[in-house]
Amino acid sequence: MELKKNDLIDKVIMGPPKIVNDITFIPILSVTFGCFESFGAGFGASICPKAFVVIDKDGNISFYNLIPGENPVDMINAVSNNCDE
Repeated sequence: MELKKNDLIDKVIMGPPKIVNDITFIPILSVTFGCFESFGAGFGASICPKAFVVIDKDGNISFYNLIPGENPVDMINAVSNNCDE
């Protein structure tokens, strides 16, 4: 991922899995970077959790959406589209 002058990048990625008491939590995160220059320069970034994939010790998978109205299929597709980068 390359950030250029006057650029805004917004990606949906999977964070690293965390295991707590035989339960695996995988965060789905929205990562945004911005770089702008006019009469000065500015840079900003944010990381926002969108959802969690939870896998229990028996292998059962659950999806917990943190953003009301956000389509889980669209989120997973966005992660899949960013895997090649």
